[in-house]
Amino acid sequence: MQARNTLQYKNYTCLVSYFNVKDCLTGRVLGMSQIPSFTSKTIAGIKGEFHRAVDDYIAACEIEGKEPAQAFTGNYTVRTSPVVHEALALYAAQQEVKFSQVIQQALNEFIKNHDIEIPNREGK
Repeated sequence: MQARNTLQYKNYTCLVSYFNVKDCLTGRVLGMSQIPSFTSKTIAGIKGEFHRAVDDYIAACEIEGKEPAQAFTGNYTVRTSPVVHEALALYAAQQEVKFSQVIQQALNEFIKNHDIEIPNREGK
């Protein structure tokens, strides 16, 4: 699955937007603040800039001896009201499951109810 206005490369996803003030395309790698945004006047150019940005990031990680970060690790902070937090924590305790399992179940139901496709990441 690939959302509109996105590009895929080496398991990274780029959101492409049109910036009318400068009459150019802007690319931003989702979930990766380590990779700066980039611009181009053409679709081919924005694809090339995206590939270059990802390759540069991976090369910099290799030089530093670090493993490149994954854009989506499965860890995410969710902010909600204290009463919702308490209600879910009580539900988890009553069901004798972990709080994270309740959140995962809620997310799975949301995905199912909204017909959201899950990306196919080979080898993951």
